[in-house]
Amino acid sequence: MSLQFRREQKRARIHDPRKNFELVEVESELRYDPLTETTGRICHFALSRLAVPDLSGIIAESRAQCPFCPGKVESITPRFPQDLVPGGRLHNGQAILFPNLFPYDDISAVAALCPEHFHPMAAMPERPIGDGLKLARDFFGLTAHRVEDGRAFGLVTWNYMPPAGASQVHPHLQIVLTAHPGNALTRELAAESGYLQRHGRCYAEALLSAEIEARERYVGATGCVSWLVPFVPYGLFGDCAAVFRERATISELSDADIADFARGLTLVLRGFAERGLWSFNLTFFPARFGSDGGAHWLTARVLPRLYLNAGLHVTDVSYLQLLLEERFAMVKPEETAALLRTALAAR
Repeated sequence: MSLQFRREQKRARIHDPRKNFELVEVESELRYDPLTETTGRICHFALSRLAVPDLSGIIAESRAQCPFCPGKVESITPRFPQDLVPGGRLHNGQAILFPNLFPYDDISAVAALCPEHFHPMAAMPERPIGDGLKLARDFFGLTAHRVEDGRAFGLVTWNYMPPAGASQVHPHLQIVLTAHPGNALTRELAAESGYLQRHGRCYAEALLSAEIEARERYVGATGCVSWLVPFVPYGLFGDCAAVFRERATISELSDADIADFARGLTLVLRGFAERGLWSFNLTFFPARFGSDGGAHWLTARVLPRLYLNAGLHVTDVSYLQLLLEERFAMVKPEETAALLRTALAAR
C-alpha cells in the first residue's frame, strides 16, 4: 500500500481531582500525515456546541466605515495601472477586484464579493463565492505573465470574520500572484513530486481513492469537486479539504467547476456552523502556472476559527501551531467527516 495512515495512542496517568483524586488514564492521539509525515495531536476532546456571540455590534460598527460597501468601494479603493489591468479594476457579477492597499507581493489584489456587508457563515450564498473566484481566475489570466515568464503561483485566500484574522467584516478574498507561495505549499509540492516519482501516480488521486474506499473521512462530491477531512487535522474543531480532479491551478477552472465548488463550500460552512462556529480561513493550494508534470491536483482547505474564550480573547492557536509547527485538534477527523456528510446530503 503506497499510503499509510499512522497513529499512536497516548495515555497519561494522573490523580484526577474531579474524581476524588482517583488514578485515571487520559487518552490522546498522535497522527502522521501520509504525504509529509507532519505530525498532529488530537486531545482534550471537547465537542460541545459553542455559543455564537452577538455579532450585531461589530457588524454595525464595521459597516459605518467599511471601504467595500456600495458608495465607497469605487471611490476609496485603489486602481491598478492601466497597462496591468485595463480600467484599473475588474468586475464580475456583483464582485469587484482592485489592488490591495497593503500588498503582499508585487501583484496583490482584493476582491469584495458582494454589496452586502455581512452574510452569516450558516447562510453564505453561492453567488458571491462564484463571482469572486471567477474574478481571481480572470485576474491571473491578465497578469500571470508578469512574474517569471508566467511560472508563478496564483494564490487565493479568504479570512472570514475577526477570529480568522479578517480586518474587515465585509466578505472579501485576498488574491496574490507570486513566485514564493509559502513554506507549506512548497513542502507539499516537493513531497508530491517525490511521490509521483516513486509510485507513478498523483498523490491527490491516490489519497482520494483510499479515502473513498475507507469511507471514514470522505465527505462526498459536488460535481467535479470531492470533499474530505484530512487524516491529520489543522484546526481545533476540525477542517475540510476540496479536491479538484485533474485541475492544477485556479486558471484551469471552468465556470461549472467554480459553481460546483461554491455549492459545496456553502454546505460545508453550514455543517461547521452546526457546532456554533462563525469564522473560517479558506486557502487554495495550486501548482505553479505552466507546470505540466501531473504531480498536483488543486485543493482548497477550509479551516473554522474560534475564540476559545471570547471574554478573555483567547485564540485557537498557541505555541504548538505557531512555534513548534505541530497541528492540534480537539475533534477527531472521523467525527468531523460524519457531521459534514450530513450537511452535504442536505443539498
